[in-house]
Amino acid sequence: MAIVDEYLQDLREIVSFDSGSRNTAGVTHAAEIMKRHYDSIGFATELVDLGPEAGKGLLAVNKPGAAHYDVILNAHLDTVFPDGTAAARPFSIDGNLVHGPGCMDCKGGVVAFYYALKTLPKETLDRLSICVACNPDEETGSVHSSEWLMGLARKADRALVGEPGRPGNELIRSRKGIAGYVVEFTGKASHAGNHPELGCDANVALMRYALEASKLTDLPRGVSVSPTVMRGGSIRNAISDHAEIYFDTRVREDSQGDAIRSALEGLAARTWVPGVTQRLTLDHMRPAMPCTEKTRELMALLEKAALEAGFEAKWEDAGGGSDASFMAKAGIPAVDGCGPAGGGAHSPSEYLRIDTIEERIAMIRNVLAMI
Repeated sequence: MAIVDEYLQDLREIVSFDSGSRNTAGVTHAAEIMKRHYDSIGFATELVDLGPEAGKGLLAVNKPGAAHYDVILNAHLDTVFPDGTAAARPFSIDGNLVHGPGCMDCKGGVVAFYYALKTLPKETLDRLSICVACNPDEETGSVHSSEWLMGLARKADRALVGEPGRPGNELIRSRKGIAGYVVEFTGKASHAGNHPELGCDANVALMRYALEASKLTDLPRGVSVSPTVMRGGSIRNAISDHAEIYFDTRVREDSQGDAIRSALEGLAARTWVPGVTQRLTLDHMRPAMPCTEKTRELMALLEKAALEAGFEAKWEDAGGGSDASFMAKAGIPAVDGCGPAGGGAHSPSEYLRIDTIEERIAMIRNVLAMI
């Protein structure tokens, strides 16, 4: 059986059940499937407990007890989709495209890493110390797994991350830093008709805060501060005593993120409506993944490995986040987008390109042979 046919069989198994980040049983089932696969090729495996709010992670190594890894291969097991999606939109193949929840983001990369290692020549496998880390909560910010991942990365020389290649088959050399903030406004309710003057309007405070915060956006410098979700009030004929807003912030450099946080805290300390108070909380964050000189050295290996696999590696600087940022934060070079290419992430149109499966597996295998 051709490697692509085998790959698609294994991808079908891991896509055909719900595994949203908060479906801990489903994500753990995905980890168990991949544990079985890695057990079958002689890796030492462990299901990693990351707390009651997350599914299990998977750790697989070819040299148990190693104090050092030549490379860490990371890809996440969870999806963004709610329970019921796997039944409503099951795994399917339409010509050159695979469809199904998480087929591209990121289960395609999870399975590709396994096939690269499964088909790696024994002499290369024996020479290298390899760590595979599959985490269960990337889509919700890796809140429970980031410290685990960074701890592993600090023992490694480099990282390949199995997020999908872009629709045009590009890999990713840098990512923006991300932070999500929630600002809660507490005011005082009153009848909107009889005594509006007795109220302290949380909605008005939110609007004034949001307009000022949006001025922090500086797109030429790669900074965006976006108010994405707003909620306020409870009944139509009352002054609102509570409102809440979510800010999605993106930066090219961590120092920019520090400045944004300081500015939002300063705005939260101001009075926007007399009698209304604000509370700012950090929901989640990912550090920036800059393209460094060490990254460029790893990129050169990927470019050579891709040519040997039959395609030209092209690069993209991404605004979205991934766990590659935590690898970079741990001090090692990381390249992302190593999984098979596709598009439609986080939507019903998600797809994976079958024509990129074998070449991506070969690229990963070639890189491992070169390090």
